[in-house]
Amino acid sequence: MSGFLDNLGPPIGVADLLGGRPLAVLAPHPDDETLGCGALLFDAAAHGARCTVICVTDGSRSHPKSRGWPPRRLAEQRRAELEAAAAILGATTHWLGHGDCRVRTDADISDLIPQGALLLATWEGDPHVDHQSVARMARTLARRDVALAYYPIWGRFTDRTAPTRTIAASAAALTAKRRALACHRSQMTPLIDDDPEGFVMEPWRQEHFLTHPEIVIAP
Repeated sequence: MSGFLDNLGPPIGVADLLGGRPLAVLAPHPDDETLGCGALLFDAAAHGARCTVICVTDGSRSHPKSRGWPPRRLAEQRRAELEAAAAILGATTHWLGHGDCRVRTDADISDLIPQGALLLATWEGDPHVDHQSVARMARTLARRDVALAYYPIWGRFTDRTAPTRTIAASAAALTAKRRALACHRSQMTPLIDDDPEGFVMEPWRQEHFLTHPEIVIAP
């Protein structure tokens, strides 16, 4: 691996990162909240911060050739997975239900973000159209009270660079993140077995997200 993973900034504690703010995570798909911010969400909630996950898409195109899991059933499964993971991490959820690869970047999410929150959105350097659209959605938010930063998912595995800070996580948060990621069975296990081209995250990549520090990118 290369890029900013070779040049990570010094770790920052959750209390210093939030500065007393609520935390809102804007996730393109169900599972991005856990992969990118799971430990942070858990530790923020443990510190008494109000934590919110806003999931933008329904995730229904991850296994497009599955007959046993048509889009509606898959979307329902992924929403249930999101809610189970968020419960472990101490966050409430909002489900926007946009179609995969059909994110409406002008959607008004202002009412879903707590007053004075730190909003974390996926990084526009991520090589995925939904992640890039979510970054643009966050940038259009007309709220001066909201602080904006980004977190990388697929961009962690590219040679792109950005000013970063790693987030210091507690042992309890890392354990909770592992449990939360296991909730996303449709993406992390062969639960859906009738679409060989469907998405399942490789075990080595899952371990990367579970054992490497979470990252915040300054705007």
